[in-house]
Amino acid sequence: MAAMVRLDAEELEAKSAEHRRSLVTITRATGGAYLAQALSCIDLMTALLYRFVSSRPHEPGWAERDRFLLSPGHYALPLYVCLADLGFFERELLGTFKQDGSPVELATHRGTLPGVEFSGGSLGQALSVGVGRALAARLRDDTWNVFVMMSDGEQASGQVWEAATAASHYRLDNLVAIIDANGYQVDGRTTDVMDTEPLSERYTKLGWVVEEVNGNDMQSVVESLESLLETPSRRPRLLLGRTVRGKGVEFMEGNPDYHYTRLDDDLEEEAMRNLHGAWDEA
Repeated sequence: MAAMVRLDAEELEAKSAEHRRSLVTITRATGGAYLAQALSCIDLMTALLYRFVSSRPHEPGWAERDRFLLSPGHYALPLYVCLADLGFFERELLGTFKQDGSPVELATHRGTLPGVEFSGGSLGQALSVGVGRALAARLRDDTWNVFVMMSDGEQASGQVWEAATAASHYRLDNLVAIIDANGYQVDGRTTDVMDTEPLSERYTKLGWVVEEVNGNDMQSVVESLESLLETPSRRPRLLLGRTVRGKGVEFMEGNPDYHYTRLDDDLEEEAMRNLHGAWDEA
C-alpha cells in the first residue's frame, strides 16, 4: 500500500485554513462544539497528521503506524475533520457530529471511528498511556513513535508529571508530546486557575528535549518538529505550541466566553468572513 503523502509547510497552511472553515461550518450545522479550542490547535494537529505521524488511512490497524493519542477529548472535532479528510472514514459522517447513535462523538472514544487511538474523556491521562505504549514498542524492537497531544490546562494534573518523570527515566526517545498552550481552560486563564508555568523549563529540568514555538505559525511548527525528530537523543521530546484560542475568528480570540461555542447565522457569517479574509491576505 502506498505511503502517506507528507505535505510541505505551504500546503499544510492551506490545509489548516480549509479545516478552520470546516470547523465553523460543522459547529453551526450541528448546534455547537468546542470551537475556540479547535481553532487554536488545528495548525499543530494538521502538521502532525499530514506530515509527521505515519499512517495508512485505508489500513488503520497497520502494525507499523505511529500512535497519535489526543488527551483532551473535547478536541475531538478537529481530529475528526483531519481523519475524514485523510480518508479514514467518509466525510458525510461529520454531519452527524454529536447525534444520538453517531460514532462521531462529542469527545473521542477509541473503537468508534478508525484512526481514534485513545478515549479522551478525563484529562491528564494520555501521557501515561503514551509512556506505556512507547515502552512496549521498545521491548518489541518496534520502530514507530508515540505522539501525545495535550492541553496546557491539564498540566495541573499530577498524573501528567508522574508520566513525564517516567518518560525521562526510561529515556523514551520514541515519545513525542505536543502541548496546545492557548492560555485558557474552562474556569479562566490557566495562570489564574493553576499556574504551571514555565512549562518549557519544567519539562527541560525533567530531562526532556523541548522546543517552544508559535503554534499557529506553520513554518515554525514544521521546523521545530523536524528538529525534535531528527536530532539524536535518548530523551523524550516536547513541542510546546503557544497558540491563540479561537485563532482566526476575531470575536473569539482570547475570549473566555467561548469555551463551548454555539453560532447563529450572523456569527457564522462573521467568522467565515474573518477566515476567508485573513487567509486571502496571507
